[in-house]
Amino acid sequence: MQHSQSEIKKVLDQGMITRSLVESEVSMRKCEMYSEMAHDREVKAFFKDQSSALEGLTDFLKSKLAQIM
Repeated sequence: MQHSQSEIKKVLDQGMITRSLVESEVSMRKCEMYSEMAHDREVKAFFKDQSSALEGLTDFLKSKLAQIM
């Protein structure tokens, strides 16, 4: 069964976006955990900011994944 170049590219793009999405969600959860564990106010704020940024990234990746599918 032959697949066109556009179908192959679409599958590869889906795989890359899905992998990035999973990695971003894991990193976001780690930042949330580190924020909760930290005692220093500045460290808490840093990890909370990173978590928020990663949440924005995961939302962006989800929207791109929906466009491809």
